[in-house]
Amino acid sequence: MTGPFAGLRHSKLSIVVPVFNEARQITDNIALLIREVEEYFINFEIIVVSDGSTDGTNLKLTMLNHPVVRSLIVGKNLGKGHAVRAGFQMASGDYILFIDGGMEIHPKEIRTFVGLMALYNADIVIGSKRHPQSMVDYPTHRRFLSWLFQLLIRRLFDVDVTDTQVGIKLLRKPVVDAILPHLEVNRYGFDLELLSLAKRKGFRNMLEAPVRIDYFAKNRRPFLYELIHVLRVGVSLLKDTINLYRRLRRLEEKPLDASHQNHLKASGE
Repeated sequence: MTGPFAGLRHSKLSIVVPVFNEARQITDNIALLIREVEEYFINFEIIVVSDGSTDGTNLKLTMLNHPVVRSLIVGKNLGKGHAVRAGFQMASGDYILFIDGGMEIHPKEIRTFVGLMALYNADIVIGSKRHPQSMVDYPTHRRFLSWLFQLLIRRLFDVDVTDTQVGIKLLRKPVVDAILPHLEVNRYGFDLELLSLAKRKGFRNMLEAPVRIDYFAKNRRPFLYELIHVLRVGVSLLKDTINLYRRLRRLEEKPLDASHQNHLKASGE
């Protein structure tokens, strides 16, 4: 391990993988994840959280036999936010990453994220479709709705990033420890909640990283079904966003606890 990875030789990486109805490819996806990670990290764990899957995913997970893989099966579909929180609670790494189980984002990006975190001493590294170096093959209607949502975010929230919703984020363990007790959003607004709370807790060094997303390689929904799905996601995300905005406004009236005041002073904020 060389370059920015040299200082991470004795650190542990936890990878949380939320999945829902991925029976067709879950075994191959986890094998791919292991291959990409084990070459660069000596000490790591993979925590797969099945969020109410009904298609045989859970059976496939029970058949996985690898010492670094742990599985958690949630009986009811409660949303990605809930699944990631459950994985956070199990994670013991110095660095904690989550990546969507469908692997639209190739796990080879993980080593880049960890390298960037080490190089720039970032609190959080997030994937961004809008990074100049990102390579994204994405439906036009999703691009448009994503643009509208990020426009809304810039108006309502003090989060200085260009893309909150990409399904890969890397956090230092102190960040997870600080925000985990306050995470409440179960579904699509989870990413925004995570970033907003982290910033409020004083973890302001957020770095955006390029990603490669080939949406069409992993999703083959008929157009009408895809459009209905996107609209449902959009409505749910809008509700989560409004509720989060109201909750954060109420939190602004409450002072930070002493430990986070000390963190702000130490970081010069």
